[in-house]
Amino acid sequence: MSSQPNQSLIDGIRCLQYLISSKKAVGCRELARMMGMNVTRVNRLLMTMASMGLAEQDTQRRYLPGPGIHALAAQAIRGSSLFSRTLPLLEQHAPRDLIVAMGVLWEDKVIYIYHSEPGLQVSQALAGFDTLPVWESVIGMALLAAEDDDALRPRFTPEQWQQLYPHLTQKRKQGHVIWRHDDGEISMARTIGMNRAAIAFAGMYQYDDKAIAERLGQLNTLSRCLNDAVIV
Repeated sequence: MSSQPNQSLIDGIRCLQYLISSKKAVGCRELARMMGMNVTRVNRLLMTMASMGLAEQDTQRRYLPGPGIHALAAQAIRGSSLFSRTLPLLEQHAPRDLIVAMGVLWEDKVIYIYHSEPGLQVSQALAGFDTLPVWESVIGMALLAAEDDDALRPRFTPEQWQQLYPHLTQKRKQGHVIWRHDDGEISMARTIGMNRAAIAFAGMYQYDDKAIAERLGQLNTLSRCLNDAVIV
């Protein structure tokens, strides 16, 4: 048997992920452009997913996630040790007075598993936040630091790389990322579970060095707690 990855399976999963990530119904040609793939192939993949209930079409023949997605989502949550082991700890230990987020990488995007804000219920923090490009997310910066620069650099524009590189260097040297945004916000992140995911604090304004150090201590404690749970 061939030891090469099955490209048809890879394409099908990517197609499903792009479909789910779209905020609206999407046509076959538009989805093909998003994926950088042949239109005929994408159309065949979408038709296959529709036959399985994972996709459906609206009255204008654009595609949406189908009812089978709900079963797949429930199975994925049950099968995710990252989700099941960290959520109770986040409920118990995450600070309530700032933004706390946990996310993973998908291609060059960050998918947020958990994103809480002050005053939100825990149910609102679960998978309720949009994906972000990695260069716009402190979580993305922390996770990318585990990859090699020679492989990373061609994936980004010079402007994006200029944004990313100082934070990648900081993560590699110090074990965390602290990002001082142009608008005065401060965010910070650490990876957990052998770089499977990252936990972040954000929404911090007008913090002096002492306050930043205190929050970093909280982040370090929480990340150790989550890491111990994930690697069990």
